Amino acid sequence: MAESYLTLTNKVLARLNEVQLTSSNFSNARGIQVQAQNAVNESIRYINQKEFQYPFNHSTKTETLVPGTVRYTIPTTAKTVDYNTFRLAKDSDLGSSGGRLYVLNYNEYINNYITQEDEITTTNLDGALTDSATTVTVNSTTGFDSTGTIFISNEQITYTGTSSTTFTGATRGANDTTATAHSDDTQVAQFEQGGIPQYVARTPDNNFLLYPFPTKGFTLKYDFFSFPTDMSAHSDTTTIPDRFAAVIIDGATAFVYQYRGETNQYQLNFARFEQGIKNMQTLLVNRFEYVRSTFIPRVGYTSSADLNIRIN
Repeated sequence: MAESYLTLTNKVLARLNEVQLTSSNFSNARGIQVQAQNAVNESIRYINQKEFQYPFNHSTKTETLVPGTVRYTIPTTAKTVDYNTFRLAKDSDLGSSGGRLYVLNYNEYINNYITQEDEITTTNLDGALTDSATTVTVNSTTGFDSTGTIFISNEQITYTGTSSTTFTGATRGANDTTATAHSDDTQVAQFEQGGIPQYVARTPDNNFLLYPFPTKGFTLKYDFFSFPTDMSAHSDTTTIPDRFAAVIIDGATAFVYQYRGETNQYQLNFARFEQGIKNMQTLLVNRFEYVRSTFIPRVGYTSSADLNIRIN
């Protein structure tokens, strides 16, 4: 189990021969104690800035696709996304045999396939919908056919009429789907094409789109590496395994010495810190064959000049 923010900070303070903190006064730290707290976070940022594709930063995203939705958002914590890992889960009920998606260049999508987005009309439920309701109330029916079929999650609903905000004469669970209750604000879509997604493309805003767009709530999975957020509460823990805590402490100690202008101590601790990072890379990264993919920029680590002292 990884060590807590309090434990790491106190180990830095112990090296500096300074008064340590407790869980009670951690949030009221002053002077050198604040420097030590900030230095711990800076050390972790530096470790991940040098190399972030560690196993402890790896995650698999699983999400249910929305019928009629082309574009999706990457988690904000993601630093790199491996587009070669995008795959659909096998689901015989939805007619999906599963498998990996092909990577499509965004410009090729724009030139050849973007017209699929013109085929989709969407709105959202205005209120919850029971599994037996024959009138579907939405925000607006503008752009929808006067009669036809709408898609809500994995359910298809045929209707015989519309008003400005309702679909009337609804037949639930049409086309061999199952009538289901839906919550307020769920997307309602109408389209004629779509299918089982075969391609994924990275968009200019570092998110992704699918072609063809899904007609059912297929399950999509992909792998990414995240950049850890700073710790703040005394009980917060880092994702870096406990056996590498000394590397964090070496870096944090070096940054505090740098701020204090103690060059010799800074150089000694920083050299040990850099060697510790190399050892981590050898043990955790270089021995495995990771696929490095599309870079999603994130703000770099804060410099040691930002290790401000709280004096009030």
